[in-house]
Amino acid sequence: MNILGSVKKIPGGLLIVPMMLAAVVNTVFPQFFQMGDPTTALFTSKGTMVLIGMILLVSGTQLNLRKLPVTLKRAGVHCLARVLIAWLFGWTFVQWFGVEGFAGISAVAFIAVLTSCNPGLYMALMNSYGDDVDQAAFGILNLIAVPVIPVMILNSASGVGIDYLSVLATLVPFLIGILLGNLDGNIQKMFAPGTVILLPFLGTSFGSNIDLGVAFRSSLSGLLVTLLFFILCLLPLIMIDRALLKRPGYAAAATCSVAGLSMVVPAMAAGFNPAYAPYVESAIAQIAFAVILTSITVPYIVKRLAGKGASTETAH
Repeated sequence: MNILGSVKKIPGGLLIVPMMLAAVVNTVFPQFFQMGDPTTALFTSKGTMVLIGMILLVSGTQLNLRKLPVTLKRAGVHCLARVLIAWLFGWTFVQWFGVEGFAGISAVAFIAVLTSCNPGLYMALMNSYGDDVDQAAFGILNLIAVPVIPVMILNSASGVGIDYLSVLATLVPFLIGILLGNLDGNIQKMFAPGTVILLPFLGTSFGSNIDLGVAFRSSLSGLLVTLLFFILCLLPLIMIDRALLKRPGYAAAATCSVAGLSMVVPAMAAGFNPAYAPYVESAIAQIAFAVILTSITVPYIVKRLAGKGASTETAH
């Protein structure tokens, strides 16, 4: 029974399949994941940041410092473009539509989705379609994947300060991994399969926080915010990747999926500014729908772009 082989046939399957299975379990029997530790700590959002920290460290060990300039070039362009796009359209959204937004999409939902990046799915896809430089970009992408980015945008729109400590906290495990991997090649070899092992656990922790019923009850507004995400973020990123980096666009597309971690943004934003509080529940439902939809569609977009890129390189 080749379960692993079947899962790997699905683009990003090592993360997506556990995420969807966990979402089904959480929807039908939510008490299962709350039975207590270590089950709760291992399979729910309670352990998400631990898993992300471990993947950051592991991916750092695989980053050869001699390849750091090209890694920064690729990932830096993607990250900078993502942040600028989110900041530009996020501010415009608030100025035009206010906190309440339009068509049932609040500012907190829009900005949380627009800024979201799922490095776990990115890594799963790059393990299949990318090279070692693409894979090393995982650590850098995590700088824009933490909820601090959308909260910073929302806070700045309401006059609240920026938390730089969260950015530093994301860098530390990655930098430790880089140091260890470059000081000792044996450490690099030991941790080489680590990301593949950790991805299913990360997917499960994302899925255990998704209620499919709640997500699909907001299907219309959730679909609209996802379409806006694709138009305002995915398409420009692919064009930037092709125009500036002369790449096929698959790595840029892989950064454009909504992460389950983004579902904590509405509550965090409301904690800083009570004006966002009335929109927390609806925003979480819309983000959950966007997580599901982008997790299904983005891998196939990446697969198609990677196939085209391979054909183009072969032709040249």
